[in-house]
Amino acid sequence: MRHAGANRRSRNRGGNGRKNGPNRSQVFDSNGPEVRIRGTAHQICEKYMVLAKDAASSGDPVMAQSYLQHAEHYQRIINSWADDAQQKEQQQNKAPEAPADGNKKEDDLGLPPSILAAGAEDSKKPALEDA
Repeated sequence: MRHAGANRRSRNRGGNGRKNGPNRSQVFDSNGPEVRIRGTAHQICEKYMVLAKDAASSGDPVMAQSYLQHAEHYQRIINSWADDAQQKEQQQNKAPEAPADGNKKEDDLGLPPSILAAGAEDSKKPALEDA
């Protein structure tokens, strides 16, 4: 018996399976100390910060520190997204390097110097007249 989707094309319109970047709306499950939190990285980080503040105000510095460490983990995930975006932007804005011989890229058209030098000499010769 065949599986229904084994030989079919993918129905999503995403292309060839590449991802353009991190999914910032990805839902995480966090199993922290005495609590389970589900949400995006931003939501979880904020929730752990609130829990740390509450634990500190109730006089439990150990639990507060534990919550802060969990919040730091999710903050690092968020920071890695910003770093990835910055690196991608730098790669896109990177200017092409000028040729070593000082010629403009538009002028040489990728031709070897021997052909370019021969072309310059031919332009100095007088044109032949038709007989």
